[in-house]
Amino acid sequence: MSAKRVGLILAGMFLFVGSTGAIWFLWPRPTTGLVFHTPPDGAPLTLDIDYPSTGRKPFPVLVFVPHDGTWHPDFKQEDQIRLVVEVFNRAGYAVATIHYRDPRKAPFPGPVQDAKAAVRWVRANAAQYRLNPDRIGAMGASAGGFGACLLGTAGPEDGFEPPGEPAGVSCRVQAVAALAAPCDLTRKTWPELAEHGFLKPFLGATFKENPAVYRKASPGTYATPDDPPFLLLHSPSDPIVNISHSRAFADQLKRGGVDATLTELPAWEHGHVPTGTELEQIIQQAVPFFDRHLKQ
Repeated sequence: MSAKRVGLILAGMFLFVGSTGAIWFLWPRPTTGLVFHTPPDGAPLTLDIDYPSTGRKPFPVLVFVPHDGTWHPDFKQEDQIRLVVEVFNRAGYAVATIHYRDPRKAPFPGPVQDAKAAVRWVRANAAQYRLNPDRIGAMGASAGGFGACLLGTAGPEDGFEPPGEPAGVSCRVQAVAALAAPCDLTRKTWPELAEHGFLKPFLGATFKENPAVYRKASPGTYATPDDPPFLLLHSPSDPIVNISHSRAFADQLKRGGVDATLTELPAWEHGHVPTGTELEQIIQQAVPFFDRHLKQ
């Protein structure tokens, strides 16, 4: 074989490997353990990004605030979490699932600042991770829904902005969906177990001792016309987080000039959310909402 022919073969192999390598490099792949914030009093916080297999880049992104911010490595394999990621990946969204500090150990507004820091990081690093910095939504469930709601209503002037860098990058989101969220703390509708086990450690007092701090922690306190649209999903039979939370919050949002929709779900108990097809049907209800506000 001539030297010229060998050279042509090697050149062809180089071009093939180079082109496939470029495709592999350019196509997004699941990214885990990305440090987005290190609180002054805690360990680094991380997020995972899961990408859709198809769709237009840069991708719209959902910052997913799960019910447990201290999730372990297998957490995303649990049916409830896995389905959220899968449903929105199939719908063309990148999903950034975040850690945040345990509200029972990190007092208010620490976990709220953590969620805001995650949004800030996603926006600041959007180009590197093929995300659209102008199309960021937030979705949360239970305690995570509380955080997602404050992402939607609390602005820089409300005092919850996270410390640290990058400075000057907005923490605001463009749409919020919350499932069974304790989003109105202005009236006591929760059992004593929830107050002493969760709310008192988080807010530093019982409702009777300091109702003002409960009002300060209520997302509706900060509702203004420039807030993003909201979708609230809640079951009337929820025995832990009464549906009055979502009803009152929806009214607060509407009085503040915010586009808000409350969808009341079939009966299920908080902490025993259905799995499989039934849960997927619940999650699917948020897809057209985000499509309207993050894709059009």
